[in-house]
Order: sequence, then structure tokens, then C-alpha cells
Amino acid sequence: MTLENCSILTKWLNFNKQYHSIWAVIILSLMSMSFIVTDWMIGIFTLSDYIFAVVGLSLIISGNYKLKKKQLLWILLILGLIAINIIMNIQLNSSFILKTGLASLIRISYYIAITFGVYNYVKEQKLEALFLKILNIIAVIICLIGIYITLALYSNGQLPYEFFWRFTRTDLLSYAFNENIDFIRTRSIFSEPAYLGYFLNIILSMNYFNKVDVKIKKGFTIFISLTIFLTFSYSAIGIMLMIQALHFIDKINLRELKWTKRTTIYLLLIIAVVFFSWDLINETIINRTVDIISGEDGSAYFRIIRSWDYVNMEHIFLGNGIGHTPNIWNVYAYLLSDLGLVTFLLSCVFSIYALVTNFKMGVVFIALNFQKGGYLNPAFSIFLLLFFIYIGNKKHGRYKV
Repeated sequence: MTLENCSILTKWLNFNKQYHSIWAVIILSLMSMSFIVTDWMIGIFTLSDYIFAVVGLSLIISGNYKLKKKQLLWILLILGLIAINIIMNIQLNSSFILKTGLASLIRISYYIAITFGVYNYVKEQKLEALFLKILNIIAVIICLIGIYITLALYSNGQLPYEFFWRFTRTDLLSYAFNENIDFIRTRSIFSEPAYLGYFLNIILSMNYFNKVDVKIKKGFTIFISLTIFLTFSYSAIGIMLMIQALHFIDKINLRELKWTKRTTIYLLLIIAVVFFSWDLINETIINRTVDIISGEDGSAYFRIIRSWDYVNMEHIFLGNGIGHTPNIWNVYAYLLSDLGLVTFLLSCVFSIYALVTNFKMGVVFIALNFQKGGYLNPAFSIFLLLFFIYIGNKKHGRYKV
């Protein structure tokens, strides 16, 4: 590189430093937005895939894309193990499709490159508070859109909403409980109510259990919790109640539980929602609980047990090959089916590490991996990104949002 080129590069980097705060808002807003459009398909890719590319380009242009040597070694190790798995499947598994395997390897490489870059950017620039604030603002906007769409559906065409679902599902089953239009489930711009619940539960858990000491106002968490309730997704509500219970225990331990006028308002609001939604609650939660216990509703059985049906015992060590498992609800079953026993055991070790490092967040991590499958989906990569950012040890000082 010539001296002139070095001078131009230095000037460009100095120029970007002057606008650091603008770049931070742009990059973190794009990354947050990518989380809410993981279901939007444009061609063979999701809109999140395209946004990831813009995020990566923004990091490079602003001079903020960095990878540490240890991280590079970990990346090469992960991709190397997958590459070895592909090679061995080519030799030993006649049903393995090389094109599918290579496409999946490229996809996971792409996600790893972007998430590591964003992680380093957030940590180096100490943007944890800003990132979580942006995520919460976008979550509230998504909740408001979801409530609007629900009201629009109840209005029988009086309010427009179809443009929100331009790139995702529009079928009756995706928003009406058992295709009954009298019971509308809030799903916002996601393809299913459960996926909206998945997104909101992640934000809720980061708000409560982050160890970088970012404090989020109660109004955000209350509104997010109420919206999860309106999804009437059995798994999402169950995980949300678990998160609230863990948070409640945490507050008791810290002796910070205080009854204030605001607490009374929140409680009355919850009671009002339950009262006016009782028929819906009775149909979608109480009756469904009875059906699950009696065995008439097999969704829990399929989620926990039948997800393992695609595990091929003849190829238990290697798996069927990356990208070869159909859509299932369980990430652990996905890994065992696709990548075999070694990868599955490593995921179990990682889950134990999560529990040891941050028990409450680790419990939520495991539960969410049973709610929504798909380790090759951008949503899982973003989940891991947030998990690594906010699981770590507390820093000096406190962020308050």
C-alpha cells in the first residue's frame, strides 16, 4: 500500500470517528430490525440475510469490523468440523446431498462472520446499553403493530393490514386459533404467534438477566409481557411466565421488591386484560392445557418427543448432514439429526456452561431452544449474538435506559 493510500485510509477512519454515534445507531438499528423480519422471504433468502450484508458492509466502511486471533481460531475450528462432517458424509452416507451441505456451510459461515463482527463492535465501543434500548424500542413498535393487526382482523376489513404481511403468511391458521375467527392471536409481522413470542421472550430475558448491568424501565417489560400473553402461544406464554418467576425470585433475593402506585396500575392493567379476554384465555390456554394433559392435544408431545424422529441411528455419529433435517421445533434434535452425536454433546456442554455462567439466562436459553428450531435460521444467530453480549460479567458502573 502506498503512502498516499495510507493517508486516504487514515483520513477516512478519522472522518468516521467523528460520526461514531451515527454509525452506532445505524448499525445497531439494522441489526435489531433484522431480528423482526427473519420470516420475510424474498426469493430464496430472508430479508434478514440482506440486512446482515448491509450491517457487515457498514462495519467495514466505518472501519469497525474486527476479528480477534482467538475468535478466528474458534471460527476455523467450527467451520473445519462442519467441513470434515460434510466430507465424511460424502464418503459414508449415500443419501447426503453435497449441494445442500455446501449451501448450509456457506450460510453458517456468513452468519458467524456477521455476528462476530457485531459482537466485537458492541463490546469494544461499550454499546450494550444503546443496543438493548434500540431492541426494546423496536419490540414495542412491533407489539403496537401486532395489536393494530389484531384489531384490524376483528374489524372485518374496516382497517387495512395486508401490507404488513406482504412477505409472510396470510392463511387463517397463522392467526386464528384452530381457524376460528372469533379467537384472533397476535402475531404482528411474524409468520406465527409463537415466533413473535420467541422474539419478545428473548428481549424480556435480556432486560431482566443481563450481567452488563443495563436497566430497562418497567413499562417496556410490562408491555412486552402483555403482548406475549396476547399471542396465546402456549410455549411462548409458558416461557414468559418462567422468566417472570425467575425475575421475581431474583428481586426477592435482592430485597428490591417494592409495592408502588405504578405496581398497582400494572396489576390493574393485567387484571383488566384477563377479564376482558377471559373467553379467549379459557379457549386457548385453559382448555388446551386440559387437552394436553388428557393427550388430545399432541403439540407438546411433537415438540419434545417427535422432534427426535429424524435422528438416523445408522448415522448417529455423523448425522444426516448439515441442512438435511426438515423443519422441527427443537434445536438440540436438529443438531443431533444434522451433525451427529459429537456436535450434540458439545451443544449440551455449552448449555451447561450457560447455566454456570448465568443460571437464569441459561435456563431461558435451553427453554427457547425447545420453542423454535432452526440453527441455520438468522433468528438463532441473532439470539446467540445477544446471548454472548449480555451473559457476561458485570462491568464497573451501571447503564440505565
